[in-house]
Amino acid sequence: MLEFHRSSIFLYNVYMPKEKTLQELQKLVSRYAASILYIPIGTEVDYNDSLFPLRLPTNNLFIPKEKNSNPFEWAADCAVRFKDSEVCILVPGTRFDAYGTRYGRGGGWYDRFLSRTPRAWLRIGVIEKTRMSPSKIFRQQWDEPVDWVMVHDDFSWSAYETKTRVCSQ
Repeated sequence: MLEFHRSSIFLYNVYMPKEKTLQELQKLVSRYAASILYIPIGTEVDYNDSLFPLRLPTNNLFIPKEKNSNPFEWAADCAVRFKDSEVCILVPGTRFDAYGTRYGRGGGWYDRFLSRTPRAWLRIGVIEKTRMSPSKIFRQQWDEPVDWVMVHDDFSWSAYETKTRVCSQ
């Protein structure tokens, strides 16, 4: 019965009015001075289309597509580059849940990168609606959660604040 209750909470959050949550996230993002972005590869969502509803800071840095690059070095470089700035990070994934848990491509690159970035930086997952899990997915101790998830559904976008963020405020 408890599992049903969690799913009900998730479904309530998933179907909250889109505009309200998008406006809330945009208001939050507008306070940030810089952004760290990914270059979409494979089936990762391309947020560069004209329908992406967030206006991201123009001071940005793109994460490399090469999985052989060192995520700890990238995190250190970002920490130096954006030393006194508030930063938002767009994070791709193959699956997200309402708790901010993220599954990637299985190499752990983003988990290692995020583990070395300031936790105050805003983490926004980006995913297709069909890949958003309606139930809690297993989180390893090294998995780094996101604060918000942007969900793409054909020609529209929705934003959801994760329970990780709600619990940490």
